[in-house]
Amino acid sequence: MRIKRIYHHCDALEEAPMWANISGCDADLFSERAADLMREPDAFKLAMQQAVKEWPLSCEHNLSARAINRKAWLGHAGCFVATGSTEGCTRIGWHSLDSSQQDEANKVAQEVIEEWESCQRSD
Repeated sequence: MRIKRIYHHCDALEEAPMWANISGCDADLFSERAADLMREPDAFKLAMQQAVKEWPLSCEHNLSARAINRKAWLGHAGCFVATGSTEGCTRIGWHSLDSSQQDEANKVAQEVIEEWESCQRSD
């Protein structure tokens, strides 16, 4: 059974700070922190699980949307919650990973999405 698309007004979403702009040395630092987190599958999974717990409305809004890249959104959320890395910095960090690291990060993100979906179905 597919999860029904859930919408929330943008003012209700917890993710707003994730979309801030950071530049210069701070951007480099946050990009590096995000990349380091994504290279550690267990820590990355915990960070995404933390985002699911702390951002219930944003997760409903984004993880129920099959038209977006849910793995990318959840990865951005996990990196922000764990390291403070904004979406733009996390995207830069992602591109510093090699293909096997990206594959592993995507695998872990899919696992967390499936956990979230399982919880939605049992409610």
